[in-house]
Amino acid sequence: MKDLLLIICSERRSLFKGTMICFLMIFPFTFLPPILRKGFSLTTILERFNESTLYALGFALLIVIAAVIHNYNSLVEKKWIYEKSAFKCLDFYGRLNGMGSINRELETFLLGEIDGYFFRLGIQDPESEKPHLEIIPFIDRNDKKAEVRTLKKEHDFRQGFFFGKFIPLKKLDLEDPDCLRILLEEYSGIFKKLGFEPLDFELEEE
Repeated sequence: MKDLLLIICSERRSLFKGTMICFLMIFPFTFLPPILRKGFSLTTILERFNESTLYALGFALLIVIAAVIHNYNSLVEKKWIYEKSAFKCLDFYGRLNGMGSINRELETFLLGEIDGYFFRLGIQDPESEKPHLEIIPFIDRNDKKAEVRTLKKEHDFRQGFFFGKFIPLKKLDLEDPDCLRILLEEYSGIFKKLGFEPLDFELEEE
C-alpha cells in the first residue's frame, strides 16, 4: 500500500493529464445516444451536458485507476524477482523508468558492470506465465555489422527497441547467487573476443 501511495503522489501530474485525455476522448461519445434518439440540436446537447460530464469523468477515472493498479502489480512482481539471490549478488543499482509519462508503463530495471562492460537487466511480462529476463549490453556497435550478425546468429541477441537478449526466467536458477554473474561474464568474454568496445557510462547510485 505504501508503494501504491508513492506511485500516486509522485505521478499525480501525469495521472491528472491521463485523466483529462481520457475524459476528452470519451466525452463526445456520451452524446451519441440522445443524438441518435432525438437528432442533433443544441437543446439535446445542453440537456445531456451534465450527465455526459459525469459519465466521461467516471470512465476516465476508472481507466486511470486500472492503469495505476496494473503498474503497481507489475512493480511488485518485479521487486519480488529482483530479491532473488542471483540479482542481489550482482550488486547492481536499481533504476525506475517512465516517470512523468502518460503513455509509458513504469519500469524498474538494474544497471551494473561486469568485466568492463555495463549491462541493463529488466524483467518483461512479470505477471504472465512466461516472464523473461531482458539483458541489454552497453556496447559500441558502429562498424561492427559482421560481429553483430554473429551475436544474433550464434548467441540469440536481437534488435528490438534495444539491442539485447531475452531469456525465459524458468531457464535460470535465480536462487543460485552465481547464476547471472557467470552468464554476464560469459557475454563480456564474447564481446571482448569480437572486439566490441564498451560504451562510456557513468553509473552513480541514486
